Amino acid sequence: MAGTERLKVNLVQGENRVQTVVKGQIEVPEAKPDVEKILSKTADAKVRNVSVVPNKVIVEGTLSIQVTYVAFKPDQSVHSFDDDLNFTTYVDVPGAEPGDDYFVQFTVEDVSLTTSRRNPRKFDVAAVLSTFAKITQVDEMEILTETPAGNVALETADLTVEHLIGDKETKQIIVSDVFEVPEEKPEVEKILKVKAEAVITDKRLVANKVIVDGEVRLQILYVAFEPRQSVHDLHHTIRFSAFVEVPDAQPGMNVHVLAEVEAADVEPVIDPALRADVIIKLTVFVSETRTLHDVPTLLKNEEGYTKRKLKVDREIGAGDTQVVLRESIAVPESKPDIMKVLDAIVDHAEITDTKILKGKVIIRGYVNVEIVYVSTEPDQAVHALHQQLNFRTFVIVEDAKPDMDVDVTVEPEFVSADQVGVDVHTEVVLSVSATVTEMIQQDVYVPEEVVPTVTPTETPCPPIDYVVRAGDTLGKIAAAHRVTVPMILELNPQITNPDVIEVGQVIKIPCPAMG
Repeated sequence: MAGTERLKVNLVQGENRVQTVVKGQIEVPEAKPDVEKILSKTADAKVRNVSVVPNKVIVEGTLSIQVTYVAFKPDQSVHSFDDDLNFTTYVDVPGAEPGDDYFVQFTVEDVSLTTSRRNPRKFDVAAVLSTFAKITQVDEMEILTETPAGNVALETADLTVEHLIGDKETKQIIVSDVFEVPEEKPEVEKILKVKAEAVITDKRLVANKVIVDGEVRLQILYVAFEPRQSVHDLHHTIRFSAFVEVPDAQPGMNVHVLAEVEAADVEPVIDPALRADVIIKLTVFVSETRTLHDVPTLLKNEEGYTKRKLKVDREIGAGDTQVVLRESIAVPESKPDIMKVLDAIVDHAEITDTKILKGKVIIRGYVNVEIVYVSTEPDQAVHALHQQLNFRTFVIVEDAKPDMDVDVTVEPEFVSADQVGVDVHTEVVLSVSATVTEMIQQDVYVPEEVVPTVTPTETPCPPIDYVVRAGDTLGKIAAAHRVTVPMILELNPQITNPDVIEVGQVIKIPCPAMG
């Protein structure tokens, strides 16, 4: 018999990309001054929920917009606010079925703000998003790896796939922390909004287990406990470690981890502390790369085999690089001078463009840094200013080609800001990673299942109840039903004397098929 190998693979059922237009309205928070001029705006879209229906993927998302502006008041101070718009879109993916696995990604291509005619504190939003959806399904199959004896392979090919180990494993964890409000921020009276993002920072395999390290990044919008009840926001990061059991997983295999925030709650506890509880769902896939050589893809005689189209994603390679950004800017005229920098935070990082060349991925993007400082004003009030640093870099991936797909992640590793004269000097270190994949389609053969011939066996009929009549004996009853007296006695242990039965007594009679 020709050689075969059993593979468990994530088959691509289909994929598609569509443009989505999101329209809505955002409003300046009540505690913020009116807008005179918008200086900058950034937008980011996140997936909230995905539903797979036949041939279609329905996606619920949130568009988050941050606006930096000059206030309409005498000192023309610079302020910022952010707001969210929820939306629903869909992507047609032929072959999609409920229960399939999915991958959905948004890319914000353009966003515009127009002052509302009825209310100058409101802005009409029009954003153009690129929505990508891919549907996959785990399938296990026996692949023909050798040409059957007496047959001829007209075509063969090498096949490299990711063989899945075990099943997709999921686990819910809760990440909690009690932390103090930073000294430069007023105390919290009321939480308005909480944004939470889970980021995987490290993953490693031990026997039958995946160890996951990550961070929960919180952004908290709140009303301050002060006479003006102004609106503030603060950032906090919670680190976590967890494990997910995956039977048969071993060090050296490939592991993919997805982290999804299912719920996030922050509330004031002992002043000035806050307590955060975040529920995260971890989804883990473990695989090993297998390469099969000279796999028959076209047989001269296909009898006994079924041809199947193997459509899978194959990782071509991955690479990473560090980017160091340094930039000095003058404090905006509308802001007071800096006496002391208190903190610097990367509050947003965005990839704006990727391009694959031969053996290389070109990446463009930007990071937004929030700088919190004590001003030189008499009351030494705390202020904040925002700075956008653009970057362009590349990552080496040796076998990358222009027609392949790439997934890029950017993570801030270090950020600092210092006062240099009347300017502020910012330095940011980014870790940029790129993973290049290619969807391959290849014909393979699987042996047809041989259904064994099963000889039907007679199923005995159940016993029947018989009511003894006058003049009956066990011998007469047995003869009338074509069975024997011992067979009746076997079913009726209550009959201790075969010569004594009573009128009206109920006895069980076996059917002839049992004889």
